[in-house]
Amino acid sequence: MLSNQIHTEASIQKNEVIELLKNMGYKYISEEENKELRNHKLKEVILKPILKEQLNKLNSYTYKGKTYKFSDKTINKAIEDLDVPLTEGLLKSNEKIYDQLILGNSYTETLEDGSRKSFSLKYIDWENPENNVYHFTEEFTVEKQDLTSKEKTKRPDIVLFVNGIPLAVIELKRSSVHVSKGIEQIIHYQRNENIPHFFRYIQITMAGNPPSVKYATTGTEKKFWSIWREEENYEPILKNLIKNRMITELDRNIYSLFNKSRLLELVYSYTLFDNNVKKIARFQQYFAIKETLKTIDEFDATG
Repeated sequence: MLSNQIHTEASIQKNEVIELLKNMGYKYISEEENKELRNHKLKEVILKPILKEQLNKLNSYTYKGKTYKFSDKTINKAIEDLDVPLTEGLLKSNEKIYDQLILGNSYTETLEDGSRKSFSLKYIDWENPENNVYHFTEEFTVEKQDLTSKEKTKRPDIVLFVNGIPLAVIELKRSSVHVSKGIEQIIHYQRNENIPHFFRYIQITMAGNPPSVKYATTGTEKKFWSIWREEENYEPILKNLIKNRMITELDRNIYSLFNKSRLLELVYSYTLFDNNVKKIARFQQYFAIKETLKTIDEFDATG
């Protein structure tokens, strides 16, 4: 009986998160669909058909006054270039992928006059969040690096994608289970024998239950996981997104960290690599910087 109760609570909680993300504008992909998008190759974690479509949509180049689309060969190469090997370790490959996502890559195209010229290609439109596509899935089955053990896969609870690239992961726990268990699980997933190849792409990690939530980034030690305290008044928005139940701390954190513009802003402007340590801003730093930027933008009485 207790087992059924636990299962029911976990299902209700996951369904509430799914409903919230849908209402936030993320498109839901079922477990079966996400496997099909990966051609049932469970070691692959990018949803390539979505990424390919977005790369074609977001990118073009101009030559002698005319606009052209990148060749299929270039688009395929851009996708391939995100597959950075883990030879130097998870953090180094995560940094190399981060740089590509932030800065884009340069590719040489053969022009109609026969000449060859390099042009920039971007993976994500950081300035215009609405130009990207946002998906999420549950129970994202990923094949482990080490297949000698009995367990062949790991399944993070909720994964968020931008343009088919996994950027965030949420590990959910029941109210009776301490949030530290979710943190330990995410850290465990990143170990060499598990699914570090998935975490090459991940920028924000979250572990939580309805009353308690912590967040971090790839490679963060357990002691540095942090709480988020929102300074914007999002309650009216949340009341519109969530019907017929109480708003939880988990809801608040999911909205604060993963509404589309905030997610992109945190990744683009508030994440850095410092001496082989990846860091994401704490909420105090984020809001202090925002306040400082606001004062820089405003003129005083003397101009």
